[in-house]
Amino acid sequence: MPKRARDDEELDVDVPPTEIDPYQVLGLETDASQDDIKKAYRKAALKHHPDKSVPDGKEAAHTKFQEIAFAFAILSDERRRRRYDTTGRTEDSIDLDDDDFDWADFFKEQFQAVTEERIDDFAKEYKGSEEERQAVLKAYTQHKGKMPKLYQQIMLSDMVDDEERFRKTIDAAIQEGEVESFSAYTGETEKSKEGRMKAARRRRQQESGEAAAFEKEIKLKKKGKKDDGGGMGDLAALIQQRQGARRENFLDDLEAKYAPKGKKGKKSADVEEPPETAFTANRAMKRSKK
Repeated sequence: MPKRARDDEELDVDVPPTEIDPYQVLGLETDASQDDIKKAYRKAALKHHPDKSVPDGKEAAHTKFQEIAFAFAILSDERRRRRYDTTGRTEDSIDLDDDDFDWADFFKEQFQAVTEERIDDFAKEYKGSEEERQAVLKAYTQHKGKMPKLYQQIMLSDMVDDEERFRKTIDAAIQEGEVESFSAYTGETEKSKEGRMKAARRRRQQESGEAAAFEKEIKLKKKGKKDDGGGMGDLAALIQQRQGARRENFLDDLEAKYAPKGKKGKKSADVEEPPETAFTANRAMKRSKK
């Protein structure tokens, strides 16, 4: 498969995953509105970013994200969606006579659209919502009350910021009989809880320090040079280079949904992806300035 060279690493985008059911991939009904489609895509894209996976799972995560992006490509365009609804074939939907759709370009655009501002906007909607509440209770039950595991699963969660809020949610659900009372949760000692909270605060301080150091280094590198508008792109590149070995710290449970092998499309190319470490460092930088 041909690849375009990159300074830090090489990544590629496979041929369009035309065997998928776009509604199923995004968890939507066939009568979903465009707002529903955008919301479902945004949530799935943030949750299944390839750089959130462990090294052994990166290939599966990359495949999953491509399925999500391709599903959005079909459903977000009324003509492509209408063609798919009529034929049931995604390959027909991306081959309209007067449509210059390019899968590689579209995929790249979707990665570039995952900005810090967009994450913050989504967080404002998600945090405190019924959707988050249900996700917390599901993770609590799935991991039998083990809070560190819960934080690995709940997107946009932060142990330092969310511990008290999540505990109120879980305590209320236990009292109402909505979820079971697990000893790993109710029996956690104050010493154990404080230990993991201290570790979380140390990680936050470390991330804030690293973000500030990277920002300073970027400014020094740019001194005397013409500003090319890199900004966060340069920060992301430095973070990716120096923290590449630490990606395993940014885990989300991946949904093991694999579509059957099917007919392949026509195009392939390399795509640059913004690392989750860049998002984390940017958030850490914001905290350090408060």
